[in-house]
Amino acid sequence: MRKSIIWKAVAALGICFSAISLSAQSQSQLFTKPGVIGDSLSQGFFGATVEKKTQDWAYPVLVSKQAGSGVSYNVLKGPYINFEDVLKGNCGIFCIAASVIGGNQSTVSLPTHAGITGADYTTVLKTSGQCEDITATKWTRQWYWATWYWFTYRWVQVADCQAPDKFHRFGLGNSGTQMEIMEKVRPTFLFGTAAANHVLCTALSTSTNCLDEARFKRDIRETMRRMSVIGSIQGGVLFTIPNVTSIAFLEPYQDPQGRANYTGLKAFFRSSVSDPSQVLDAGEVNTITNFLTMLNGEIKAQAVAMGFAVADLKVLFDDLKENGRLINSPSGWSPGYARANWPLPGQPGIFGLDGVHPNQYGHTVFANELIKAIDSKYGFSIPTISEYNAWYYDSLNRNPIDLKKFLTETIFGQFISWVIGIFV
Repeated sequence: MRKSIIWKAVAALGICFSAISLSAQSQSQLFTKPGVIGDSLSQGFFGATVEKKTQDWAYPVLVSKQAGSGVSYNVLKGPYINFEDVLKGNCGIFCIAASVIGGNQSTVSLPTHAGITGADYTTVLKTSGQCEDITATKWTRQWYWATWYWFTYRWVQVADCQAPDKFHRFGLGNSGTQMEIMEKVRPTFLFGTAAANHVLCTALSTSTNCLDEARFKRDIRETMRRMSVIGSIQGGVLFTIPNVTSIAFLEPYQDPQGRANYTGLKAFFRSSVSDPSQVLDAGEVNTITNFLTMLNGEIKAQAVAMGFAVADLKVLFDDLKENGRLINSPSGWSPGYARANWPLPGQPGIFGLDGVHPNQYGHTVFANELIKAIDSKYGFSIPTISEYNAWYYDSLNRNPIDLKKFLTETIFGQFISWVIGIFV
């Protein structure tokens, strides 16, 4: 009887140890080769450029590292400029000129991280580092000898390869589209969200004209269909998109004359509204809210179909907007609650100076939420990142800049406004 009890105990311990070993092995296997499709959030766009130090703190890099793995990517040095470096005097005239032109600091033959600023599920499928749309065609004349004496032409359809934007050119090189790259890489784990720009375009353009439900559903479904047949993908993570009408880029505006279509949300760098196209009115905000509900529902459905984890970043951002996020040091000291804005003196924030993308601390908060979702889905224990350390080493949070004050009080603000205008 006693031997039986002992053997049962040993067997139970064996099961326990096997489960632990299996979990550790599964995490290692799952992150053998992470792959990334995505947009500016994945690439590391920061007020308003992409460069090595901002790429290094983007969420796929952070999460992969915490999981004991890594991703490879083409390292950029622009285009456009890092507002923080310029405004703090760390980037002079020659640095600005080089940054606006942009280029590569280093490249890889086949990046496992293919996320690109400005991308959405449509460009994931269609935009390479060489062609804006690899499916585009045009009609052209093809001359030929109909007979030995008659030289004539016929109309033929050929590829219409127009040069893409610089982020795609520098980020993808000649490796193909984001989708084609994943089909070559054959990742074991996929960071797969490229949905934000399907709705963020409304905030940046203060218009709902860019909303296209049919295109979004068609292209996210086609992306996931093609991912599902790659064969190597064992897991992944998607995330919902926060309320884009609540980002720091937008601020409330009340028309002095009380006109409803001139009242609503305007870009932070505008001092006033001179046309209804410069503001999102109440009706447009409602349209965006409904579209966002549809979009996030589709993301969750695709995550379920693919067997992926899903991080509800909309819930996270809503909580940040309403309650902030407490930053605590190991000793218990706190700089306070981080808010859904860029940092100001005495007030930590999660945004960079463009009011759209996270700063270093914000990316860490983002990465930790993805880690929690992955752990919950797959039963892992991937360690989270110290948010206090991220805040401590975030130069923007430790030494904030009041960009709005700068825009209104210095002549250089006109140049910054011009850059923002290009960005939006």
